[in-house]
Amino acid sequence: MKRGWTESLEEALFSEEFPFGKVSRRGVLAAGLASLAACTPVVRRKGVPYVRQPEGVVEGGRQEYASAAFHAGFAQPLRVRTYQGRPLGLVELREDHPLDPYALAGLYTLYDPRRRKEADWEGLKRIRTYKEALLVLPRSTDPRLKALLEALPVRAVFYEAWDFQEVYRGTELLCGRPLWPVYRAEGVKTFLFLDLDLQDHPAGYALARQVAAARPEARVYAVESGYTLFGAYADHRLALKPSGLEAFLYDLAKALGVLEGRPEGDYGGFLPALVEDLRAGGLVLPGVHLGAPLQALAQAVNLALGARVDFLPPLEVAPASREALKEVEGAEAVLWAAEGPMPDLKKPFAARLGLYGDYPLAHPLEAGGLGYDAFGRLWPAQALVKPLFGGRDLLAVLAGVFGVEVPPMPEGYREALRQGRPLAETPPLQATPRPGWTRDLPSPQNRGLELVVRPDFALYDGRYRENPFLQELPRPLSKLVWDGALHLSPKEAERLGLLEEVKARERRGDPRRPLVQVRVQGREAALPLWVLPGLAEGVALAPLSHLAFAPGLAEAELRPLGRDYPLVSTQYHGELGAVEAVRVYPKDHLPPPKEEKRVSLYPAWPPGEHAWALVVDLTRCLGCGLCTLACQVENNTPVVGKEEVAKGREMHWMRVDRYFEGEKALFQPVMCQHCEKAPCEPVCPVAATEHSTEGLNLMVYNRCVGTKYCSANCPYKARRFNFFPYAEAFIGQGDPRRAKESPLALLMNPEVTVRSRGVMEKCTYCVQRIELARAQAARENRSIRTGEVRTACQEACPGQAIHFGDLLDPKDPIQALREKPHHYALLEEANTWPRTTYLARLENPNPRLTKEEAHG
Repeated sequence: MKRGWTESLEEALFSEEFPFGKVSRRGVLAAGLASLAACTPVVRRKGVPYVRQPEGVVEGGRQEYASAAFHAGFAQPLRVRTYQGRPLGLVELREDHPLDPYALAGLYTLYDPRRRKEADWEGLKRIRTYKEALLVLPRSTDPRLKALLEALPVRAVFYEAWDFQEVYRGTELLCGRPLWPVYRAEGVKTFLFLDLDLQDHPAGYALARQVAAARPEARVYAVESGYTLFGAYADHRLALKPSGLEAFLYDLAKALGVLEGRPEGDYGGFLPALVEDLRAGGLVLPGVHLGAPLQALAQAVNLALGARVDFLPPLEVAPASREALKEVEGAEAVLWAAEGPMPDLKKPFAARLGLYGDYPLAHPLEAGGLGYDAFGRLWPAQALVKPLFGGRDLLAVLAGVFGVEVPPMPEGYREALRQGRPLAETPPLQATPRPGWTRDLPSPQNRGLELVVRPDFALYDGRYRENPFLQELPRPLSKLVWDGALHLSPKEAERLGLLEEVKARERRGDPRRPLVQVRVQGREAALPLWVLPGLAEGVALAPLSHLAFAPGLAEAELRPLGRDYPLVSTQYHGELGAVEAVRVYPKDHLPPPKEEKRVSLYPAWPPGEHAWALVVDLTRCLGCGLCTLACQVENNTPVVGKEEVAKGREMHWMRVDRYFEGEKALFQPVMCQHCEKAPCEPVCPVAATEHSTEGLNLMVYNRCVGTKYCSANCPYKARRFNFFPYAEAFIGQGDPRRAKESPLALLMNPEVTVRSRGVMEKCTYCVQRIELARAQAARENRSIRTGEVRTACQEACPGQAIHFGDLLDPKDPIQALREKPHHYALLEEANTWPRTTYLARLENPNPRLTKEEAHG
């Protein structure tokens, strides 16, 4: 797997800039003075007008269309923003269904020239000559595919490395038939998450929004083997290894009367406090990978509590699973269209369909389609551009190979797209436990060291490893980029004899980590070690994208290999030091209101028409980092590669700082604070850092000469410098000289300047959106409406933690937010008067539980 650009930018550009070899300090000074006036090359291009302007396309015009993206077979309704016909932005269509990182980063895949393949489509028809032919398809919820498969003279199986078979088997054990549970958070007072993370469930980000909306009044518990974002968000978290979690759920069912008997323990008071809260209005949300008996127990508890859970028939065309690989072994010819890594198929005929396959499939924005979301709603998707690299729709390929017709779109397809609504909604079924179902439950078993495998937060099961946006997105807890690692608790690392070595290297800033061999049921793999506080003892946690072992309960053997591998984490980049950055208060014990004191030797800025400000509510922030990704896509922020990130040169305008308070993880998004008394402004020798009358701290790119004084004087470390032509290298996929001809240039937002080498950049409060709203208001002869301007990070946040508004607008909700008693500014002692401020994280702990007991 690629870890970044194949060649270092320094190596690639050194010979071009210094063909005579190494230079002295005097030579560097002479070269710098000679080129100072020509820091930014001037490229003159002639515009080419339309010969025949397409209908509906207006020069400089922006439009929005309803459509849907698809991740792991499930639909995500969205709005596609286009500029002169090309898609440039994806935002949620409905407030109850936020987007995940896979949809947000999907625009890169649309324009990625590596999808271009010369394919012999007629050669695919040779599969018809084999008697034992097999189609291996990805999970799908498209009803047209089900109709098409009925007409095909060939067997088809559905493969997914991360499947939902245990959910179906568990509901079948409980109710006598496989069902898909849909959770409703309205009126819930207590949430219990059982080893569930956002990326594990197709409705994970929608669930996060529901839970965040109920906070801080609702109380959140988490019992888990891994370390999830729901666990970090919980008021009380209990870390147990998988077999311990299994025993805990049996004890919970006994305490609630679902099973006979008495609990074997109270888990330090955690269990009785949880039972009391659940009876007052609780909801249990189990991880989809938990075994069928645990799925049945969790849903039985929900039914006993009267929780709002709708049970739908399975939404998939056919259940996808890892077991489909067994069917592949006996086939002569295989047409592989499943997503994710493909096994080595040594067959007389084997062909791979996919976005990056030998036979390229079309991007969802090139093909359209149908699909159910995780709530049972059928969403239409439409093609907004013609296939850029010859990709074809999967249904059209299958129909063409076997000589049948593609099923048509259902009636009302276009009307649903116009109105931005689903075509249909699946009605819930009646679910009641069948008599005697508890007799089929096995007894819990204790095991030794257990391996937990779950999808990577960014790469999922490895299917997104070609997307650099996701590769360079820091993982929420480890802040790792471009790699996966084996996570162990400090005590497990100490048992391996590696903890002191890891700590010593961390103190020295050495990125190397020891390689550890993982052996499970006869299979072996090697992964670098990353120590993660808060993991349960007896657990080894690994991402499915880098360890292709079947998720499930399995004992593991670990052995240090005596070798190292460099891992890059952004955790200490822009570290603020020993400060109280994240403030946490119980919801019933808020700090007393305090008068804001402002003292400055400088005069106040003259007031403008607006006074823009931003407030981040840490109670609603889950630390997922979608704000970082949305900002990157909106503002043409380049990917720089693993080697440059290792030097602290990542270009993200926003970062999400992660802090550990004991074993509890806390998160805080940090961007340019847009200070009214900004330390960066007076030190710039060329006035490239300006202050607007509306409170924005602006960067004038064509003035910047790269002294970096502003970055040195910024106490928040929120500025990014282009040490190399990162944008051109990103567009040219490693070669800046290919940027002009690369289709990735279409990915760039024309409203935002693409920065060149030697230029400082930072968060702008999406000033381009402010100016677009101002222009639209001027055309309509009105002022900017309350809430009309929304920043990219604000739109993408699944917890709705970010609020942007105008301090001079008395109707703007941001006024009330800044008057709350738990409102504060980061680094108040710096006296910078930032316009970006925070609301402290409010928690709702159970008085019966101490902090130590909650962590087990």
